[in-house]
Amino acid sequence: METNTNFENNQTSETHSDGTSGGASIDTTTTASAGVSTGDENESIGIEVSVKTGTEASVEGGLDGNNVYVEASYSDTTEAHVTVEGQANAEGFGTSGTVDAYIKTGNEASLEVRAGDEGVVANGSVSAGSSVGVDGEGTVDLREGSVTAGAGVSVGEQVGVGGGGEATFVDGVATVGVSGEVAVLLGVDVDLSVSVDTNQIDEDARLVAEQAERAAAEAQALAEETKRETERIERETREAAEAAQRETERLARIAQEEFDRKARAAQEELDRQARAAQEELDRIAREANKSKWNPKNWF
Repeated sequence: METNTNFENNQTSETHSDGTSGGASIDTTTTASAGVSTGDENESIGIEVSVKTGTEASVEGGLDGNNVYVEASYSDTTEAHVTVEGQANAEGFGTSGTVDAYIKTGNEASLEVRAGDEGVVANGSVSAGSSVGVDGEGTVDLREGSVTAGAGVSVGEQVGVGGGGEATFVDGVATVGVSGEVAVLLGVDVDLSVSVDTNQIDEDARLVAEQAERAAAEAQALAEETKRETERIERETREAAEAAQRETERLARIAQEEFDRKARAAQEELDRQARAAQEELDRIAREANKSKWNPKNWF
């Protein structure tokens, strides 16, 4: 937790010029403030109380590169503020918000006009009287841009009117915003601003393109590997089929040869048995013939 206090009594005036722009300002204000805050880079909250009184006036104008600008402001007010600010961040995403409760009396006026190759900005306001009010503003930050919206309401013896708009393109960031303020006893203030970081969009598009190319290359490599593997499987399957065919034919030859051998053996056995039977018949016949011519066998 951190605390801070501050007291300033300003009595300054100055003018300046650099050849392409110039300005002048006066500050006779007195400011006192005190605050407390806590948190880290991801989440934080702070509360500050401040009081300011006196007169401020400034005017600036000239050239800024290829842009012409005029800025002027005047205030003679006494005001007190209680401001609460908070923020939370995560990877590629963040939110922040501010609420300001105030009491103000006096007169204020401001003007801003800027035009050139970065776009056009125009804002102006004037108010007089006393008021009590609350203003709030919130911002959502994304990788590719941000959206800021604000609103406020005030009550008092006041008369005021103001409004403005912008359409700019600076360093690859396009911003479009509108604001408006109307105050007659009851004041209403509404603001909206949208910024789009085209640099981030280009970067994200480049990353997506690279990832797509990498994915396409990986898909092509996978397809080629699948083709090679399929051809290898087909080749091995064809070789296995040919080997199986050759083995089948070899086994068929062996079986046929074995069948022929057994058939020959069986035929040889039949022939042998036939010869043996024929020899036995011949022997018996010879024996019979011998007995027929033997005189002992006549009676």
